[in-house]
Amino acid sequence: MKLVLVNYEYSPLGGGAGNATACIARALALQGQEVTVVTSAFGDLRGTTQEAPNLTVARLAARRRRADRSNYGEMLSFVAAAARFLPRFLRAHAPDGMIVFFSLPCGPLGWLARHLTGTPYVISLRGSDVPGTEASVTTMHRLLAPVRRMVLRNARAVIANSHGLSRLSETADPIPTAMIPNGVDTDVFAPASVRAPSEAMQLLYVGRLQSQKNLIATLEQFAFARSHAAEPMRLVLAGDGPQRAELEMKAQTLGLGDAVQWLGWLDKPALLRAYHEADVMLNPSLGEGMPNTVLEAMACALPVIASRVTGNDELVKHGETGLLFDLTDPGALGKAILQLANEPAQRLAMGARAREIVCADYSWGSTAAQYAALFQRN
Repeated sequence: MKLVLVNYEYSPLGGGAGNATACIARALALQGQEVTVVTSAFGDLRGTTQEAPNLTVARLAARRRRADRSNYGEMLSFVAAAARFLPRFLRAHAPDGMIVFFSLPCGPLGWLARHLTGTPYVISLRGSDVPGTEASVTTMHRLLAPVRRMVLRNARAVIANSHGLSRLSETADPIPTAMIPNGVDTDVFAPASVRAPSEAMQLLYVGRLQSQKNLIATLEQFAFARSHAAEPMRLVLAGDGPQRAELEMKAQTLGLGDAVQWLGWLDKPALLRAYHEADVMLNPSLGEGMPNTVLEAMACALPVIASRVTGNDELVKHGETGLLFDLTDPGALGKAILQLANEPAQRLAMGARAREIVCADYSWGSTAAQYAALFQRN
């Protein structure tokens, strides 16, 4: 079967959705599907290349300036390029279907392809493209609702990566939504064989530095926990984004100094080292789909402290693989940090259980096979 995957970001570009696109593409190729990924060019990553057997990546000229993120104009530049590229490509190669990541901005490309060539498409919802997940894009979702619903109604299937995201989508748009979870490569993301002793408990956050991730409150709660803990602790932030300068100023105001470490955007080997050096993973987000970083941390046998929101609450089993905290309780995150700071044995037990669950229930092979099956039905 020939499949085309469309996303404006694809690893090493972007965040969780770019990583998920790459992992699904590689898993499909390993399963014998003939896969082409259509994505953005960036730096030396441009043109069409054979990335692996059965896997071709076509990188189209787009105005992307940063590896870790892009703005709306840059996203639309990819959509414009793909709108020119896809009709010719689809007529020449006659694929069996397309997996289009994000209802917006990429979803209209699926609709256009179906309209012009008859190629069926599936929409893979990722979180921010669903109304109700991010307050900052509420107005945009309201204005573009007719376009989004047109895209969803004409899709062969609409897929969310968590049950909570599926419910949110169906609340916003009366169109059935199924669930296929994210996966994780448990061979790559695995516990360190040997870990050097650390003088401080290390809390790790991985992701974009933006308001949706609730990091101002996280710094405040970390400062509270650090002032009450019996042992030293450090907060490590791996990622970059528009809020970085504000966060650095906040850390200085709180007197955190060297207790906060800023790693910036990391490639996969460096990210794996960050997991291996951490004691606890933090995901304090105001909303999620199904966060890849939480799955990766769990695969590395890290306990997770996470906000009790869609996506997080399906991955983190409270009291078993980590702790969930209520966003409406201003001190809940600090209390959760203190609880695990004072219980190193509990951290190790939770981390071990987290890896067991991920190995048993989440794999990219299973995720890819479920997507491929959507194009095999009548």
